[in-house]
Amino acid sequence: MTIFRPLKTSVAPTFSGHETFALRGNWLKKAYDSLDQYPNLFARPDAFILLGVGKNMAQSIRYWGRVCGVFDKKPSSHAYISTELGHRLLADDGWDPFLITPAGRWLLHWQITSRLEGAYTWFYTFNLLRRGEFTVANLGKSIQEHAQAHSWGVPSDTTISRDIECMINCYIRPSRQQIDRAVEDALSCPLAELGLMQQLPGQNTFHLIVGSKPDLPDALLAYAIRDLMISAGRETLALSDLAYGERSPGKVFRLDEDSLLDRLQRLEEITEGRAVYADQAGIRQVQWSNVSDQAEDFSLLDRAFNEAVHD
Repeated sequence: MTIFRPLKTSVAPTFSGHETFALRGNWLKKAYDSLDQYPNLFARPDAFILLGVGKNMAQSIRYWGRVCGVFDKKPSSHAYISTELGHRLLADDGWDPFLITPAGRWLLHWQITSRLEGAYTWFYTFNLLRRGEFTVANLGKSIQEHAQAHSWGVPSDTTISRDIECMINCYIRPSRQQIDRAVEDALSCPLAELGLMQQLPGQNTFHLIVGSKPDLPDALLAYAIRDLMISAGRETLALSDLAYGERSPGKVFRLDEDSLLDRLQRLEEITEGRAVYADQAGIRQVQWSNVSDQAEDFSLLDRAFNEAVHD
C-alpha cells in the first residue's frame, strides 16, 4: 500500500465533515488504536464512547483521519483500515504517534493542503489564493465563485464560513482564555505550531507567513517534490513550478524562493544522487531519476523523522 494518493481532479471537493472541530494532537492515535480492535468503529453508535470524545468529535476524527491519509474506508464496507502511512506514523513505535515533532506536523500539513479532494478550503487557501491575506468573508466569496466556475456544488454562506473558521483554528494558537475553557480544548491543533498564519492586530484579516521554515526537514521537502512530480507525471520540474505552481512546496510550505533554492541544492545529497538540481544556461530545474519508485516514500520520510529526532 502506498503513501501517495494522486490528485483526483474529477472528484468534487467537500466543505464539511470536521463538525467545526480543528484536528487535535491525540485524535489520530486514538482512532488508529481503536480501529485495530473495531474496524467498523465509525459505523457504531458508541464510537464516541470508545474514543473517549463527544459524539460529534467522533465524526470529526473520521474526517481528519481520511483527509490526513492515515486511514481509509474499505470498498463496499462500513469498515475503516489504517493506511501504510497510518501504520508508520501512529503505531506505538511509529515515527510520531502524537504529532509532537515538526516533521509530523509538516507531513500532515502537506497531506491536507496538497490534495483537492479532501479539505478544499485548505487547498484553495494555500494553493490558489492570490494574495497572502484574507478575511472570512472575502475568502468565502472567492471559494464560492471558484466552485461555481467548476460546476461543483456551491457551499452556502454558513457552510463556507464554518469551514474557513475551522481552518483558521487549525493554524492559529488558541488564546489563554480558550485554553482555560477545558482540558480537551487546551489540546490545540498540531498545525498551529507551524507558524503559517497570523491574525493582523486589531483586524479580522489573516495573513499567510512566508519564510525559511527552519524546522521543515529537507527530506520532507524532497518527499513533497517527489509527490508533486508523480502527480504531474514528470521527472523534471522547473524552479518556478516548485516555488509558485499549484501544489508546489513553495506554495504549500510558504517558503521564500531563496530558502527553497538553498534547499534544492542539497537534494542530491539527501536523495543519494537520484534527484539533482541544475542551473544550466539560465534554466533552473530539478530532475529525479526513477521518480515513481514507491520505496522512496518510506526512505525519505524515515530520514525526515530522523532529522527531527537529531535536530
